[in-house]
Amino acid sequence: MKKLALLMMCVAIALSAVAGVRGKGKPYRPLVTPNSSSVKSPSRVDIITEQPEGTVVNYLRSGEYLLSSLFGYDTAYQSGRVKVVYAEDGHTVYIQDIMCYGEGVGVWVVGELSEDGRTISVPLGQYIAYNADYDYGVVLAWGSTDVIDLGDGLYWLDFIADERAEEVTYSINPATGTITMENSEGSVENPYPYNCVATGLVGLWSDDGSVATIEWGSTWTVLGEAVPAVPANPELVEFFDCGSEEGYTRLDFNINLTDVDGNPLDANCLTYSIFTDDDQLFTFDAATYGAQNGFDTDMTEIPYGFGGEDFYLHRVYFYRTNQGDNPMFTRRIGMQVTYTVDGVTNKSDIVYLDVQDAPSAVDELNAGKQVANVRYFNMAGQEMTAPNGLTIQVTTYSDGTTSAVKVIK
Repeated sequence: MKKLALLMMCVAIALSAVAGVRGKGKPYRPLVTPNSSSVKSPSRVDIITEQPEGTVVNYLRSGEYLLSSLFGYDTAYQSGRVKVVYAEDGHTVYIQDIMCYGEGVGVWVVGELSEDGRTISVPLGQYIAYNADYDYGVVLAWGSTDVIDLGDGLYWLDFIADERAEEVTYSINPATGTITMENSEGSVENPYPYNCVATGLVGLWSDDGSVATIEWGSTWTVLGEAVPAVPANPELVEFFDCGSEEGYTRLDFNINLTDVDGNPLDANCLTYSIFTDDDQLFTFDAATYGAQNGFDTDMTEIPYGFGGEDFYLHRVYFYRTNQGDNPMFTRRIGMQVTYTVDGVTNKSDIVYLDVQDAPSAVDELNAGKQVANVRYFNMAGQEMTAPNGLTIQVTTYSDGTTSAVKVIK
């Protein structure tokens, strides 16, 4: 089962890996906490992770969305897949990964199909992710955000909850079957100083009501039966090495959910593989990665959306520094996407990214960068007084820049 913790982790540290990023920055202050009545969280959390009975229809999502975290925000185009199950009673509808933010987590929410079959109403307050260890997660809400550019890399993000809203409504085009979110609007290309003004479906952290994500213009187009196709090449965004044996090497990437002709692909048929310098296939061995990520045999092909402590939709971690006498990737790191339908397998090109070593602590000091403070956060984004177990260490330097690395203590 995919671990729900991946969602918490993904939003906390992986914003730079979002596809189609068009704006990002550091938060100026903590996000505004809305009135608690706007978050209709049940006292007991029962999330649906198994596919309900009924007729399954797959959709391709589009629209825009914003992700927010400790380290700023990113805006991007929605992509990926939505799965909808229409129950036999003719009224109940189940939607898997209703928000782009939660794709790969696999949680279903419940909605109601209207008598005329033209709208779906989804009650707010349902969880799209929940972590029992911390007793909180992300719940559905409705409201508006705006992001103001304050200059010097600082941004102000406000959220106003619509306390009258009890549900989000989607209209169904009877001719095409396309599903569209009603009453949402927004733009990430507003003139200065407003960088993103939007109204739409919001994912709120249930413990403090802060914004995890908001999406608008959401449109789901019926995805036909999967057929063999050659997948488009992946995009390798960044390779980062913390330069310490206590830290992790990571690769940020984007996998296009289209073939080479721009036609949509079924994400369930996609896998990706990592390659070292000379087209050598990299193995995620079970002895090193298995316990933390839920597999017990070596893996060379990673399913799209596979989750764990080290695998995310747009990021993967490796368990040692790339520096020293035995680097994993001496010159470059590569990725290839595989698409298999009805026993027919097609592959993208192997796309490579040059490996550049991260600056060491000595290099930082030589460059005149002094450490101003160091903060620690757990996998749910909660600040800690000291590192404990798997921890995110955020260092702020005297020049205002920051760095974040994943460490184990």
